[in-house]
Amino acid sequence: HTTDLQPGAPQRLELAQLLQGTRDTPVQVPKLFPKYIRAPNGPEANPVKQLLPAAEDSYLDVEVQLKRERVGAGREKGDSFLEWWVVRLKDPPAGDRNLLPLGIFNDKVSPPSLGFLAGYGIMGLYVSIVLVIGKFVRGFFSEISHSIMFEELPCVDRILKLCQDIFLVRETGELELEEELYAKLIFLYRSPETMIKWTREKE
Repeated sequence: HTTDLQPGAPQRLELAQLLQGTRDTPVQVPKLFPKYIRAPNGPEANPVKQLLPAAEDSYLDVEVQLKRERVGAGREKGDSFLEWWVVRLKDPPAGDRNLLPLGIFNDKVSPPSLGFLAGYGIMGLYVSIVLVIGKFVRGFFSEISHSIMFEELPCVDRILKLCQDIFLVRETGELELEEELYAKLIFLYRSPETMIKWTREKE
């Protein structure tokens, strides 16, 4: 929040005196501190307009004071000082002079990795997780019944030897023999009964 002090305002002169070190008493700045702010999932916090109906006129008046403390003697430029600002309410409640009350409303946010899904609400989460991921998992396991008879064979040494023979006869140019061996391989995959006999465990 930024407050512009109009030219000629007494607060301008008093703040300048604080910076110059010619003033020690606090400076009263009106309408500077919002009592309620909203902290979203981002770098900026905004005042809650619903609880501040008069906009900036609902902000609290504060007192600003610049404190200085000598921390030691410097080697080149003389003494060194530590400076800090003290901000208090102009009219604090009894016993709470050193407190600066502030109400912060935090939004319930999802992890950053799911932020693009949470932006669509509960329906976005349902569609993305239940339908999309569920359909993917279902599709992964639905075709297993058609491939299990080829992927879960007990012993494939004979079929592997047949494939190696096909490769060798192709390299030697025996195309007719390659055609016969290839037809035999296709017959094995078309005949589950013969495939079972060929892939039994060796005794």
